[in-house]
Amino acid sequence: MIHRTFPGLAFLLAFWVTVAIAADPSVTPASPYRLRSVSDPYRLVDPAKVESAAKVPAHLADRPFADLIQVAARNAGLEPELVHAVIAVESGYQVDAKSEKGAIGLMQVLPETAQRYGIRDPAKSVRENLKAGTLYLRDLMQMFNGQLDLVLAAYNAGEKVVLRYGMKIPPYPETQRYVPAVLAKYSEIRPPAAVPAETKVEYLPGTRLNLPK
Repeated sequence: MIHRTFPGLAFLLAFWVTVAIAADPSVTPASPYRLRSVSDPYRLVDPAKVESAAKVPAHLADRPFADLIQVAARNAGLEPELVHAVIAVESGYQVDAKSEKGAIGLMQVLPETAQRYGIRDPAKSVRENLKAGTLYLRDLMQMFNGQLDLVLAAYNAGEKVVLRYGMKIPPYPETQRYVPAVLAKYSEIRPPAAVPAETKVEYLPGTRLNLPK
């Protein structure tokens, strides 16, 4: 985790700038990392419309904190598989993980990020940490119009950085490694039926996901 601070007012301003850019295809830069499968763009889910939202599917049942992650993900309108992928790369499911920049817990949330969602201490409990991280991911999904590569880049480096680099993944080595790592984990965790067998997506040179078996 590099840095994810962004004052509330500036966040809203940047959001509307991003919406304006996304609304005009002529100024929306193409991204070689963008998902071009069933998740392109990533669509948030209305938790009220999801049947058995709190029920952990069989392919996730053996993963750590599966019940808590399922609830937090669905409450934020996210696929639990995506949240598991972020956690696996961010902290390796280590509750007490802490980065040099001060990011905390399973989802490596900065205290100032958690405060946006009324959580004063993201290290206090797994539930609070998951709530802060998933709600932040949800807001990034909305801000970057569901473009998952940019969402993950912003989660790692900060939304302001992604905007500064013209809606592209910033040229930070950590972020360049982080985005394909999470996408690869996400692809690995999702059930086979969720990804068409013929789909081929190249996210970074030499990194191909969703290849036919």
